[in-house]
Amino acid sequence: MHNGSTADSQADASAQMKGSTVLTITRDAAHLVRTLTEQARIPHRGGLRIAVNPDTDSLSMGLADAPETSDAVIAHDGALVFLSEPAAQRLRGLTLCAEVTPTRSVFFLEAA
Repeated sequence: MHNGSTADSQADASAQMKGSTVLTITRDAAHLVRTLTEQARIPHRGGLRIAVNPDTDSLSMGLADAPETSDAVIAHDGALVFLSEPAAQRLRGLTLCAEVTPTRSVFFLEAA
C-alpha cells in the first residue's frame, strides 16, 4: 500500500548504467509488479517491461516473459523490471513508484 510518501520505500533497487543510476524502484512498485506478473501467470524470469514507443515517442509498459537482449534489468524484492535502451536513457535518475488502493493500482514516476 502506498502511504503518500516514498520515504518508507527507500531500501529501493536501482539499475546502474555506465556508472549512473538508471531507475530506482520502490517497494510498493516491486510489490505491484509481482502481483501483476503472478496474476498473469508470467514465468519466473518475466516482469514489467518499459520501452519507448517509436511512433509516439512516449513510454509504454507491459508484462514480458523475459527481457530483450539489450534491456537493462532491475531486480527488487522478487520483481523484475526490464528497460529498453531508449527507456533507460529517458528514465535515468527517476524512481518508479506505485499507489495501490481498493479501487485502483497505478505506477508513477518521481524525481529521485
